[in-house]
Amino acid sequence: MRKYLAVFGIVFLCSALLLVNPTYAGKIKRSHKAKTDNTSLNTNDVCADDLLGFAQTLIGTRYRSSSSSPVSGFDCSGFVSYVFKNFNFNVPRSSCEFISVGEKIKLVDAKPGDIILFTGTSKRSRRIGHIAIMMSNQESGVTFIHSTSGKEHGVTISNMDERYKHRFIQVIRLLKQNDQQEISAFE
Repeated sequence: MRKYLAVFGIVFLCSALLLVNPTYAGKIKRSHKAKTDNTSLNTNDVCADDLLGFAQTLIGTRYRSSSSSPVSGFDCSGFVSYVFKNFNFNVPRSSCEFISVGEKIKLVDAKPGDIILFTGTSKRSRRIGHIAIMMSNQESGVTFIHSTSGKEHGVTISNMDERYKHRFIQVIRLLKQNDQQEISAFE
């Protein structure tokens, strides 16, 4: 009887912890400890849909400064580098180093999967201090996925509102498929 009570107590305690802090529920359902086996994947073959699909599985992972782990959390550059490294891209770990990789693109030409560089939150500095991955660039607005220390405090999708427009620096393209021109069905 004591054995059953002990097992019941452990199950009850684990269930209670998941109800109190649902962040851990996602960690149990989807473990990102193991890297997807992309050893034969060529970075030229990576499409934005696959990259963004993987990035979206990390939504809700908490923010943690100086971290690039889905278990302990991500800072902004840790999140972006983790996503791109999952597809065998050799990318920097620090947000300020992304300015020297890839191809510089104008914001109006940005496509899903491109990387957006922002200043940090200090109004006195124009140094790169935040980084995100472009989700969409429509007339209705720009959306991006990132790990933020703001009120969301973790991986989330945000709109390019006024606060981000003021902090915008550059768009970087790493996905070769984004360089290909779209061919019209009427040509």
